[in-house]
Amino acid sequence: MTPDAPIAGWSLRRELTRMLVLTALLPALLFGMALLWSQWQRDQDDLKLRLGSNAQLSANAIDDFLQGQLSGVELMADGSMRSGRTLDEELGKLLRAYPAMLRALATDREGNIVAARSKNGRPAALAGERVADREWFLAVRAGGRPHVSDAYRARLYGSEPLVAVSAPMRRDGAFDGVLQASIPIEQYIRVRSDNLRRRGFELLLLDRQDRVVHASKALRWQFLDATGTVGASIRRGAARPGQPGQMRTRGGLLRNGEDAYVHAVVMRTGWVVAIIAPEQRMLAPALPRVGLLFGLLAVTTLGVLFALWRLRRLLAASMGRLLASLHGYALGGSLDPAQLTRMPEELQPLAGGIGDLAARMNAAFGELQQVLDQREHIIEERTESLRLAVSDLDRLSRTDALTGSLNYRGFQEAGERLWKEARATGAELSVLALDIDHFKKYNDLYGHAEGDGALRRFAGAVSSALLHADDLLARPGGEEFVVFLPASTQEQAMRVGQRVCERVRSADIVHAASPEGRMTVSIGVASVQPGDDDVEQMLRRADAALYRAKAAGRNRVSD
Repeated sequence: MTPDAPIAGWSLRRELTRMLVLTALLPALLFGMALLWSQWQRDQDDLKLRLGSNAQLSANAIDDFLQGQLSGVELMADGSMRSGRTLDEELGKLLRAYPAMLRALATDREGNIVAARSKNGRPAALAGERVADREWFLAVRAGGRPHVSDAYRARLYGSEPLVAVSAPMRRDGAFDGVLQASIPIEQYIRVRSDNLRRRGFELLLLDRQDRVVHASKALRWQFLDATGTVGASIRRGAARPGQPGQMRTRGGLLRNGEDAYVHAVVMRTGWVVAIIAPEQRMLAPALPRVGLLFGLLAVTTLGVLFALWRLRRLLAASMGRLLASLHGYALGGSLDPAQLTRMPEELQPLAGGIGDLAARMNAAFGELQQVLDQREHIIEERTESLRLAVSDLDRLSRTDALTGSLNYRGFQEAGERLWKEARATGAELSVLALDIDHFKKYNDLYGHAEGDGALRRFAGAVSSALLHADDLLARPGGEEFVVFLPASTQEQAMRVGQRVCERVRSADIVHAASPEGRMTVSIGVASVQPGDDDVEQMLRRADAALYRAKAAGRNRVSD
């Protein structure tokens, strides 16, 4: 081996290159990927929140609209037999009170149309037709309860999507026919759908058979199209009442074949609301951030490559001078101090360059983190605003605006919840069914405005008679009130009922048409029984007791 021949081994320049790559490029890459992943998770959480909130709000809005129309039909059906007006007059009154209704009709118990009115208030040419085979008639007759139908087309109104809201009419407690109103649901839903599209979302509304009630233009279905396995899959993944639900990704929804994020909610009617966000549309806001990060990584890479090039040159020159000195020393000379003292100075530019590059990276990453923190703060504020809005809407949807008590929806939910708790724990549960005596005469004598004031004073008097904070007052409708008494026996409930009667009399609400000269109340009392299958059995016993109180002369409590 000659003295000038290279010795096999490792290269200092290659090792320094690898160390620079490992200490500069790799951490920067990992940090960038971590930031990307963190931002991606935040975007996913934000999208999940927005999809879930819009789905729940849309479901509540559509449910409340349908329930409002259904309540109007139910109230009209309950009062049709005792109002003194003809069915035609009742139907005309209903259409005037609910402008969203397109048509209203009434049938006898056999399914023959006996009266019908169109939107303009004129009699519709349907009298005498038989509708005994219609889904809405069969559902009401079989269940004995109000019913919201699936969407359909009526031949008299072209292709416009309609929904039928129906309620049973009774005579002497027996089924005597159906009161039905047709609602053009598309007009109401399209407004919400357009608002959602402006926010980047699509709306899909399915009926109980997974047929399309409404689909945004970007979706591949039209009205009454069967969605098949896709609709069944959406329904399986939909959130039930009281459940948070999940955001899912799936294809086969959009006309362009693009995948989409989906969040679905099951409505109280059994329909399904699905809010759909196209994947590319949702990813678009993240692309600038990705571009910025990759730009920073590119700048970092270029800077490191330049530093390596410079280092190699400086290292080569320094090693050359060092080798020359060492070679001279090996030949018997002395080391050149000037050459040795210059070695650190040659490495200082590389150190300075790396330090400057690190500072610029830290500044860039600091700015990026500041942007991310601001974005997170905005998301938190919007999340809190949405939570408060949803909470207010949920509270308002269960509260009677006139008396501050529970409305029909709140009454149903509270009754079901308290009955289930009583069945699960074995606790006592009682109910008071209240009916203001001669209230129709009060309205006839004093007017509805005074009647509303009397209802508020009545509700205040009843509330003042309740003993426990968890006692609940509800107004299902009109002058009818219900009080739920958790942890109260029937005997205790009777005492509460007597106290309510006394408080109402003490309120001294003048009622000239009442035998007492003031407003009084009749009360029926019932308690949960071991053999009850649902809360309705207890409520029916309370109603029966109420009828006994009224038959015995009113202004009293009966069990």
